[in-house]
This record gives sequence, structure tokens and C-alpha cells, in this order.
Amino acid sequence: MASLVIEQLNPPSADPQYESRQVDPNSNAFVLSYPRGAYTGMRTVNRTAIVELDSHIKRITNSLSLLKFVPDGQQGEPEEVTRAMEPYRHVDSLQERLLPLLKAGLTAFKPDGANEIKVMVMVAYSYEKRRPCFAAQFSTLTRPPNHRIKVVVQSKTRDNPVVKDSKWVQERATMNDTKGEDVNEVVLSDDSGNLYEGMSSNFFIVKTRDDGQPVVVCAPLEHILLGTVMKIVMKVCEKHQIPIEWTFPQASDARNNKWEGCFITSTSRLLLPIETVYFKDGSPTVHFAERSPTIDLLQREVQQEIYQRAHKVL
Repeated sequence: MASLVIEQLNPPSADPQYESRQVDPNSNAFVLSYPRGAYTGMRTVNRTAIVELDSHIKRITNSLSLLKFVPDGQQGEPEEVTRAMEPYRHVDSLQERLLPLLKAGLTAFKPDGANEIKVMVMVAYSYEKRRPCFAAQFSTLTRPPNHRIKVVVQSKTRDNPVVKDSKWVQERATMNDTKGEDVNEVVLSDDSGNLYEGMSSNFFIVKTRDDGQPVVVCAPLEHILLGTVMKIVMKVCEKHQIPIEWTFPQASDARNNKWEGCFITSTSRLLLPIETVYFKDGSPTVHFAERSPTIDLLQREVQQEIYQRAHKVL
């Protein structure tokens, strides 16, 4: 089924006029159809509420505060562009504009079956149109697999991981095309074997201390994007008194059987346990024969927690 795009024709006005159109459901194509800007991917619960909406709004405002829309041949962002983008760089004024956009889309889009809705929001500035671009794509959220997944580790890091910059969507396209049909995600690493995050997910490992205490390990937050589902994992770990270590997981530890298991999180996939880890550099494949009880617990808890952390829109 085609997805629905709702775009404001008169941004940044708080009295919106919308245009709607059906497009291909590919969310990457939607993001890349606009000039470089900030984006975020959301999901619904019960098709009427958005999970972690406040976090998504802060993500957009933070990204836009760090992005500058500079025309070719100039050094800085023109004052008229800064004025036009100002409402999208502050939480309250962005929320004032985003909620009506979300209501329009969630009212008009009817997903297949009982599926939830995936929402991609894009904010940019178009020098061609001489105004901001403010749009959202509504598509059927594909149900995540109910089995453990496969990932591949590739040497590649993001230039500015704390910004949801649409430039990254373009950069990761080639990696996605070459990851393999049965591979769910590409995990980024550096030349030292430090593991960072997935192309569109956060990456965690679980290990067991000498005293039997399970520990979740994730790359330091200054080196990765703080995902919305990642925040839920942090809350669940706190609830169950599972420590989190903010240090780079090491690929060598995986090959030396020092992990109990590993998993990824994202808005669309929630929490997916990993069964097999491949390495682009030809290193031996890591396979987890047994499921991790800790990861299974976190997966169940995250699936329940999203209902408590959803903002009612309709």
C-alpha cells in the first residue's frame, strides 16, 4: 500500500495549509526527496498515540540547532533563513506545529490490517522554494521478525552521530544495499574494533560478571545517537537493577565468547535479539546458540513499556 505524505504549504505559519499525496512507502526516498535537513522516525500505539513524542520533538530541535542552512558560495546562514527556521528550533513552537500535522496524517491514513503506523517527520529549508520544508510520511509499520536476527559489522562511523541529519540517510544507502538479504542491520565499528551503533538502531551487548550479575554494555553516549527505544531500555534496566556500562563493546570479546548475547533497538523494530554476527573484514562469524534470558526479559518489558510512554494525538 502506498504511504501518505502530509506537507505544510505555508510554513512556518502556525495556521497551516496542508497538501496530501500518496507516495512509495520507502522512508529513505521520502527523506531524500527534500533538501538536507533534520528527520526522525516515530511509531504509533493503537494508531492514535506516538511513542516518546517529547523525545522526538527534542531530537528535531537539537538537530536543527546544530545544522546550518548555508547557500552555495556563502559562509553563514542568512538572517531570513534563521528567522524562518526559528519555530522549528524550539520545543514549544515545534510541538504547536507538529501536533496538527500528526493529527491530519493519522486521521487520513489507514494502514493494512491491524498494523501500527510508521511516521517519518522531515524539517529542512529549501532555497528553491525560499521557505522551510515541513512534512510527514505515514506508512504501514512492518511487523518485526519474531525470531533472532543476523547483523554484519562494517568499519564505518558517523561524522556527527548526535544529529539526525538526512545526509546520513544517503551515506548508509550503499551499506544497506550490500548487507545481504538475510541480514537485518549493519553495526558500525572503527579500526580498533570498537562497536558503535547500527545504521538505524542502537546496539547493546550483555555479559555476565564473575558474581553472576548480568550487565548491559553500550557505546558512550557522546559517540552515538540516543534513540527513543534506547531510553526505554535504560528505564527497564533501572527497574530491574541491571547495570549499564557506557563503554565500547569489543568485536574481539564476541569472538572470545565473552558475551551472553547482543541486541539492537529502534523505533520500528523495538528490541530484537541477535543470533549471528558477521564481519565484513572476514573475521570469524559469531553465533549465539542459546538465547539470553536477560535479553528476553528486556524485550518483553520494552514491548509493554511503549504503551506507558505514548503521547495521545487522536
